[in-house]
Amino acid sequence: MSLFNKPKRNIRRRSFNDEGEDNENRTNIDDVQPVKIKPKKKEKPKQTLLSFGEELDEADDGEVFKVKKSSRSKKLMKQLDHERKKKKGEEKTQVDSDQANMSIKRDKDLEIKTDDLVVKIKNTGPLILNGRAALVAGKDDYTSDEEEDSKGHVYRKNITKADPMKLFLESGCIPDAAMIHAARKKRQKARELGTDYIPVEDGTIEEKGKSRLIREEDHDRSDDDESQDRIDMSINTDARDKEKRREAFLASQTPVKLSDDESEHGNEEEEWEAQQIRKGVTGAQIAAAQQDSIMQQQYTMGINSAQMMGGSIVPLEMVLMPAPPPPPCIQPPDPTKVVPVSPEEVVEKMRARVSSLIQVHRRHELDQIQLQDELQQTLKELDEAEVRAPQLAQRFKYYQELRGYVTDLVECLDEKLPMVIGLEQRWLNLYGERSTELMERRRQDTRDQAEEITSAARGQIVRRGPEDDARVRRATEREGRRARRRRARELTQNIPKHSDGMSSDDEVTEQQNLAFKQMEEEIDNESKDIFSDVMDDFCNVRNILTKLESWRETDMEAYTEAYVSLCIPKMISPIVRLNLISWNPLMENTDLERTKWYNALLLYALNSKENEESLKSDPDVRLIPLAIEKIVTPKLTSIVEKIWDPMSTSQTLRLVGTIRRLVMDYPNLNETSKQLELLFNAILDKIKSAVENDVFIPIFPKQVLDTRHIFFQRQFTMAVKLLRNLLSWQGLLGDTQLKNLALGSLLNRYLLAGLRVSSPVDAMNKANLIMSTLPRAWLQGGTIEHLRMFATLIQQLSDQLDQANPAHNDAWEYSKSILKIVKPL
Repeated sequence: MSLFNKPKRNIRRRSFNDEGEDNENRTNIDDVQPVKIKPKKKEKPKQTLLSFGEELDEADDGEVFKVKKSSRSKKLMKQLDHERKKKKGEEKTQVDSDQANMSIKRDKDLEIKTDDLVVKIKNTGPLILNGRAALVAGKDDYTSDEEEDSKGHVYRKNITKADPMKLFLESGCIPDAAMIHAARKKRQKARELGTDYIPVEDGTIEEKGKSRLIREEDHDRSDDDESQDRIDMSINTDARDKEKRREAFLASQTPVKLSDDESEHGNEEEEWEAQQIRKGVTGAQIAAAQQDSIMQQQYTMGINSAQMMGGSIVPLEMVLMPAPPPPPCIQPPDPTKVVPVSPEEVVEKMRARVSSLIQVHRRHELDQIQLQDELQQTLKELDEAEVRAPQLAQRFKYYQELRGYVTDLVECLDEKLPMVIGLEQRWLNLYGERSTELMERRRQDTRDQAEEITSAARGQIVRRGPEDDARVRRATEREGRRARRRRARELTQNIPKHSDGMSSDDEVTEQQNLAFKQMEEEIDNESKDIFSDVMDDFCNVRNILTKLESWRETDMEAYTEAYVSLCIPKMISPIVRLNLISWNPLMENTDLERTKWYNALLLYALNSKENEESLKSDPDVRLIPLAIEKIVTPKLTSIVEKIWDPMSTSQTLRLVGTIRRLVMDYPNLNETSKQLELLFNAILDKIKSAVENDVFIPIFPKQVLDTRHIFFQRQFTMAVKLLRNLLSWQGLLGDTQLKNLALGSLLNRYLLAGLRVSSPVDAMNKANLIMSTLPRAWLQGGTIEHLRMFATLIQQLSDQLDQANPAHNDAWEYSKSILKIVKPL
C-alpha cells in the first residue's frame, strides 16, 4: 500500500528545446522524493510556484504542481544559513572565475599540493555520479533566500579558488591517511595565519550558459519540524552513508568561531578529554601511536618521492611491521674469567654421566621386560577368552532364560498372593468366631449360675421376664450338654476318675456344625482352584526348586552371591501358605514333616558325597529352619490369637507339643527370633485374658456353705484346670512371667480363697490336687516365694485335722507331704 494517493490528473509539462535545461530539470525532479498535489481552493487566488508559472495559467482545472524540497536540501540550507550568520559583518567571498573554467583531465592524475606535502591520486577512470551525489556535488549552485530576494533569481559565479580536497571528496572517493594528514596540515596552517574559520563552501557557483530553477519552498522554513519527522524512503543506503561520512568530514574541517565563554568552555572540555585519554592510554601506547604517526608521515613522503621518481611503493603494513630481533652474538670467552678445569674433574663428570646413562638404560630394560610380560599375559588372556567365548555365550543364554523364569514366577505369585491371604483370613475368622462363641457361652453360664445361687441365698422371689426366659433356656441347654457328656463318660471304659469342671463344654448343635463344615469345605475348594490356571513349574514347590538347583549346580559362586538360599522361603511362601490354610494344630496332631513341600525342601540340593564339614559351608543348610520361621511361626501366631482357648486342656497340650517340637528341632527359633517372640507375646496375652475373665470362685459363709455344692466345686475345679494348663508352658515361657500369672494371680488370689472356706479334709484334697500340677523344677532347691502363703494355709489346716479320726488320715498324709516340700515361715 503506497503512502501517497495517486489521483488521476492530467499534468501539463513544459517542453524545453535546450538539452542542458532538460537534463537539469530531470536531475532536480529525480532528486525530490515526496510529491504532494493539492486541489485548488476556490476562495484563494491561483498561485504559481515555478519560475515559469505565468505560462501555466492554462493548467488542467487550475491544479498546481507543487514540488516538495528534500530533507537533505533543507539540512544543507540550514548549514548555509548558519555559516552566513557567522560571516555577518565581513566581506563576502568572491568566487574565483577560474573555478568555472576549471576542468579535470581524466587522462591525468589528480594532484593535491600543500606547503610541505604533495599528494598524487592516480586516475583510475571516469567518475560517474548518481543523482543524489550529483545534487550534493552541485549544492553550491544555490543561494540563500536573502540573496534571491535581493538579486532577483540571478545566478552568481564562484569567485574563489576551488579546493582540491573538496573536489576529491565530492568525487565519492574515501580519503586515505595521506589525504587526512594533508587536511590536518591545511587546518593547522589556517590557525597559524589567524583565520577564524575554514569555509566549507566558498560561495555560490553559477553554471556557465545554464539557468537553474529556483524554488520558493527551498527557503521556506515553515515545515522544518515536519521535515525532521518525515521518514526517509530512500533505498540506496550505501550512497546515503557515504554522504553522511562526507558531510561529517566537511563539518570537522569548518572551524566555528565561539565567544569567550564558549571558547573557555570548549577549552575545558578539550582539557577534560585529554585527561581522560591520558587515564585510559598508557605511555607505551602513546609512544607507539606517535611512532606509527611518524612512520605514516615517512611512508607518505616515500610514496610522493617514489611517484615522482617512478619507483615502486612498499605497502604500509610492511613499513609498520616491527624489525626482526638481531641474531645472537656469541662472544669469545674471556681468558681472564675462565676457571681452570683439571682432567680429573672432566673424567669424573664423564663417569657420572655414563653411570646415569647406565641406570636409565637399566630402567628401560626393566620396562621392556615388564611390557613383554604384559604382552604375553594379554595374549594368553586373549586365547583363553576365545576358548571361553562359547561357554560364556551358553552361560549368558542360560541366565537370560533363568531371568525370564524368575520374572514370570514373581509376577504369578504377586497376583495369587492376595487370594491366598484372603482365604487364610476367611479360615481364621471361621474358627475364631466359633471359639469366641464357645468362650462367651461358658462365661455366660458362669454368670447365670452365680446369679441363681445369689438369689436363692437371699430368698428373693423369682420374677418371670424376657431375661429370665433366656436364662432358663440357657440353663436347660447347659444341663442337657452336661448330661450327654456324663453318659458318654459312663459308656467309656478305663478312664480315670472325673471331677466336675475338668471337661470342656465345646458341644454345638447339629445345625451350627453343618454350617461350619459347609464353610470349611468351600474354603478348601477355593484353595484348590487358585493355581488351577497355572503351570506346574510355577505352582509346585518341587519344580521351582529344581530350576534353582540347576542354577546351583551350574554356577555356585553366582548362586551364593545372589543370596538365593535367603530368597527361597519368600518365593515359595504363597504356595506353602496355601497348603497350610486348613492346618490346625489345636484340633489334630498333623506333622509338618509329612507334607509334600517339606519333603521337597528336605531333598533340595541333596548330595550323596556331602558330610558334616561340607554342610558347614553349604548356604542351603538352613533352608528348612528359615521356612519354618518365616511361614509356620506366623501361622501359629494367628491361630493363638484367633482360635486358642486357654481353658481347653486338649488345645493347650497340642499347642504346647507343637511349639516345643519346633523349638527343639530348629535352632534358629531361639530368643533372637522375632517371629518366636511375637508368638509367645500372643500366648501371654491370651493367658492373662483367661485369668481375668474365666476364673470365678463363689465365697459364702461357712454356716451357709455346703461343701457338696456343685457350683462351688465346679468353679474351683475349673480354676485348678486353668492352673494346670498354664503350668504346662513351663520351659517355653519365661519362669518369671509364668510364676506371676499362675502362682501370683491364680493361686494366691482365687484358689487360696476357696481353700479357706472349705472344710480341712476337703481343703487338703484340693491342696493335694494343686500340688500335683506344680512343676517339679520349681520345687527343687528351696521354697518359692509365691508358695509361702500356700504353705502357711496348709500348716493351719493340718492343725485342724484330728489324727484319731480315720476319715482324716488321707488328709493328714497330704499335709505332711506338702509341708515337706513347701516349708512355711
